[in-house]
Amino acid sequence: MLTKNHRLTRQKDFLLVKKRGKSVYNGYFKLKYLENGGEFSCFSVIISAKISKKAVVRNKLRRQSLEIIRLALDKIKPGYNVLIWPNNKALDLDYQLLETNLLALFKRAFLLK
Repeated sequence: MLTKNHRLTRQKDFLLVKKRGKSVYNGYFKLKYLENGGEFSCFSVIISAKISKKAVVRNKLRRQSLEIIRLALDKIKPGYNVLIWPNNKALDLDYQLLETNLLALFKRAFLLK
């Protein structure tokens, strides 16, 4: 689990990233990011019920995505708010492929050091 400093929780921040953030896509994830001027990057993974009707499946994907981010925090540039939307194709991937695709998306967004 991400520490409180690295979680994006305020609705004001969500709306600002959704409105003004830059987008990057791949076949499995959509990522929107916006510079926050802080010393930490904050993340949120958003999974709608359209992905899967089962909360167990959605929560597993959310937990795996957040764990990938937590383990890669030292590689990710500080000072960004990041929203991540997994696609329904991401449900079919195992953990290693999820990690590869998510980190590749961070690299495409120039968010890796």
